Amino acid sequence: MNRRTARIAGLMFFMMVLTGILAEVLFRGKIFGAEDLSIVSNHILANEFLYRVGITSDLFMALFYLLTALFLYKLLNHVDKSMATIMVLFATCGSVILMLNTLFEWVPLYIIIEFDYLSAFSAQQRESLALFFFNLYQEGYIIGQIFFSLWVFPLGVLIYKSMVIPRIFSILFMTETVLGLIAVVIHFMMPNATLETVFMLPMIIAEFSFMMYLMLQRGTSIKEV
Repeated sequence: MNRRTARIAGLMFFMMVLTGILAEVLFRGKIFGAEDLSIVSNHILANEFLYRVGITSDLFMALFYLLTALFLYKLLNHVDKSMATIMVLFATCGSVILMLNTLFEWVPLYIIIEFDYLSAFSAQQRESLALFFFNLYQEGYIIGQIFFSLWVFPLGVLIYKSMVIPRIFSILFMTETVLGLIAVVIHFMMPNATLETVFMLPMIIAEFSFMMYLMLQRGTSIKEV
């Protein structure tokens, strides 16, 4: 296993996590944290630049997500090329969904800024539409979660077969796939935010620990055992 490629994959993973956290903490949490529509509208108007930074961060998160999969492909395709290709395919689908879904994030900014062609709508109607599109974004993200869960299953298989990377990561990723898909079903069939969060915990554990493992690699290569 090429340690340099592993470190680059880990760096891409880190950048994906970093840009995602920036978008969530500095953008969505700050602007859409209030329940009152007028307050949300005021937050958008008062933080237009932050809004644009947040959406840009989301776009880069999707890009780093795809780059992570590509470098992992480079790292592990010798183990099972077909499985590595499936991993990249699932990651590509997830990345594309993320990017397209940012359109629903972008729409509220246009609605609240009040372009001439929206003058027929009252302020309250525009505020309702803005929140409606943001809620669509959140639902679109859950749909993307299908591929966020699926792409790590072939990664888990590759890790298991590699005989180099600790197999605990294989178990964690395969568990993440199953529980992540269950969380999607729960969201649409019997919405329960707390239960969804519980089922998503393995994702946090698996991805953060694997990211650190990759980034802490030293030297040039690891011989297979």
